[in-house]
Amino acid sequence: MAGYPLESWFTASPEDKEQTLRPRLRAVLAEWEELGARVVASLCDDALTVGPTQTDRPIFYLLFDVDSLDVVVAMIEAVRRRVDGVSLDRVLAWEARIGRPFYAREESWHE
Repeated sequence: MAGYPLESWFTASPEDKEQTLRPRLRAVLAEWEELGARVVASLCDDALTVGPTQTDRPIFYLLFDVDSLDVVVAMIEAVRRRVDGVSLDRVLAWEARIGRPFYAREESWHE
């Protein structure tokens, strides 16, 4: 998964972020693991940026191992789902990418 904050994230009050948005984000991340998504790595490259993003370039990445495409579809649905009036797609843009190991890095490629 990759994503970036929308303008609505930056304009949300600190109280809204702490009491509503961050708890919902933590709940969605826990739901993903319940769905069977296994965290491999995460990366947030916002250390050298300030303010809202000017493009649709992701700034955070979450790499998961999943058993099926159905898990990924359910993960995206969890972002869209409104719970207690909160859906993360109003403040964070998300995209899922499906891939395979990079061929040039894998041992079998070197043989």
